[in-house]
Amino acid sequence: MSIISQKSHVHCTVNNCQWWEGPNLCIAEKILVVSDEFAKKLPNEMDVENTNQIVDDLGSSPVDECYQSCCKTFVPRDKYQAEMGGSEYNNVEV
Repeated sequence: MSIISQKSHVHCTVNNCQWWEGPNLCIAEKILVVSDEFAKKLPNEMDVENTNQIVDDLGSSPVDECYQSCCKTFVPRDKYQAEMGGSEYNNVEV
């Protein structure tokens, strides 16, 4: 499977996320989206760098509607600034 290089604009309205930047853009370099069902099973520390492990352990996570998906890369800005939240990736300096 090849990965196609692309430049994306990810729009987000969750303005208390560390990766949110006005006007409503996500500035995270990488984003992991899983089903809500998987998100409930995974600890907060599991994010982009664990994608292969998640797929190996749980498989893929197809959904039928957009509301059944979850951005696993979310980190509350206040916790990030207090060095209390997110995965290793999410705790990098920005």
